[in-house]
Amino acid sequence: MRQPPPDTSSKRSDSLAALRNLGYNAAPKSHLVLRGKSQSVAQIMDGATSLSQLQALARDGQNRLQAILPLLPVSMRGLVQSGGVESQAWCILVPNSAVAAKLRQLLPSLCAHLRTKGWDVQTIQLKVTKA
Repeated sequence: MRQPPPDTSSKRSDSLAALRNLGYNAAPKSHLVLRGKSQSVAQIMDGATSLSQLQALARDGQNRLQAILPLLPVSMRGLVQSGGVESQAWCILVPNSAVAAKLRQLLPSLCAHLRTKGWDVQTIQLKVTKA
């Protein structure tokens, strides 16, 4: 024959009462203190002179890349990345030498296309990235 379980409700309520007396059920007394003002990364980069110049160079490189993407074969469009921009030279990053060899054939037309869009690009350098 099964015996009824022992009465645990009174033991539980006694335990909870003892914990409440110790302050375990009380709401925390601390509050959140924020020091300073939160800013987005764009706000921080615009505020710092050297970072804003770096951001402008990166944006310029991305704009150049967007300008030449329609001239690239569809299979290569996702493989190229914009590198650094220095006065009249621009760097394109490619994943392997096969892509670099194909792009090397297109460099004169890419430079000419960028000049028609307003960029003074005389040379485009290709750099193979090592993954």
